[in-house]
Amino acid sequence: MKFSLYLGKYKGIKVFIHWTFSILLLWIIIANARSGLALDDSIWSVIFILSIFFCVLLHEFGHALTAQKYGIQTKDIILLPIGGLARLEKLPEDPRQELYVALAGPMVNIVIFFLLSIVVYLGGLEIDRLEETHLDKSTIVLYLASANLLLAVFNMLPAFPMDGGRVLRALLSIRMDRVRATQIAGSIGQLLAIGFVFFGLFYNPILVFIGIFIFLGAQAEVSHTTQTSFLKGFYVADVVMSNFPIVAFDAPLSKAIEKLLDGQSTHFVVVKDDMAVGTLSRDDIIKGLQAHGDQVAIEAVANKTPLRLELHLPLEEAFKKMASENTKVALIFEQNHFMGLLDQENISEFIMVKNAITK
Repeated sequence: MKFSLYLGKYKGIKVFIHWTFSILLLWIIIANARSGLALDDSIWSVIFILSIFFCVLLHEFGHALTAQKYGIQTKDIILLPIGGLARLEKLPEDPRQELYVALAGPMVNIVIFFLLSIVVYLGGLEIDRLEETHLDKSTIVLYLASANLLLAVFNMLPAFPMDGGRVLRALLSIRMDRVRATQIAGSIGQLLAIGFVFFGLFYNPILVFIGIFIFLGAQAEVSHTTQTSFLKGFYVADVVMSNFPIVAFDAPLSKAIEKLLDGQSTHFVVVKDDMAVGTLSRDDIIKGLQAHGDQVAIEAVANKTPLRLELHLPLEEAFKKMASENTKVALIFEQNHFMGLLDQENISEFIMVKNAITK
C-alpha cells in the first residue's frame, strides 16, 4: 500500500502502518517536551499509544478472522492515526454473519479489558489513580484497560461507520430487506451525529468532528447499499462496453495522447497481436509523459496486469470486486475470449438509469 510501512502478515492478512502515524508520535514527544515533562514521561506516553494501537490491531483482526470463517478474505489491515481499518473483500450479506463479524472487534477489546482488569486487581491498583495524568509502569495497565473499554463502547454506538451501526443493520435485516435496514440504521446514526455536533458546540469541539464523521459515514453507507441494490439480477454482459478506443502496445505514447485529446475516453485497451494485454488510463498517460516523454512505448507505462472479469459474472459482484481492487476499469472475457471493457463510470450511469426508471 502506498505511503505505508509493511509490518508483516498473519493468516494471510497483511498489516501496514501509514506514514502519518509517525506524525502522531512526534507530536506526543514535542507536546510533552513543551509541557516540561521528563524524557521518561514521553517514553511512557509513546509506549501507551503503541499499546493502544496494538489493541486496535487485535480489534481489526477480530473482524478479519471472523469474516474469514465465512469465506470472506481481508485484503489488508492498515493502522492510521485515527484508528485501524480492515479492508474486507466484501461485507457478509447474511444478517447473522454480519452481526458476528461486526461484534467480533468490540468483543476483542472487552476480552482485553477483563484480562487487564485481572492484572489491575492482582496488582492492587486503585481505580482512583485514573484521575492522575502521570503515566508510568504502575499506571499504564490501568489506563490501557480503561482505553479498551472506551474503544468497545465507542465502536458499539449504533451509527455507521462504527461496528454498532452494522450490528443494528444486521438485527434489522433479520426482519426486513437490507436496503430498508440500512436506511433506518443510517437515519438513527445521523440523528446521533446531530446530537454530537450540538453538544460539541457547547462542551467539547472534538464531539463536533466525531458528529460530522458519523453523519458522513452514515450517508455514504446508505448511498452505497442503495446503489448496489439496483445491480441485483444483472450481469456484466448487461453493461459491458463493446465500443472503446484501442492503442498498440509498441506505439509511442504520443498516439495515445492524440486519442485522449480527440475524444471523451479516459481509458484505452492496449492490444498486442490483436489480443488485449492491458489498459492505459489518463493518469498513466500523464505520469508516463512526465517521466519519459511522448516517444516512450505505450507498453512501458500501461497497466499490464488489469483486473479480468467474466462476462456472465453478477454485476453486483463485479462492482464490489472493482471497488476492493480500487480500479476503475476491467477487461471482460468469456472463456478467454476478450469481449469488452467494464468502466465504473458506466456502472454508475447504469445505476442512475435504473434509479430513474423505478421512480
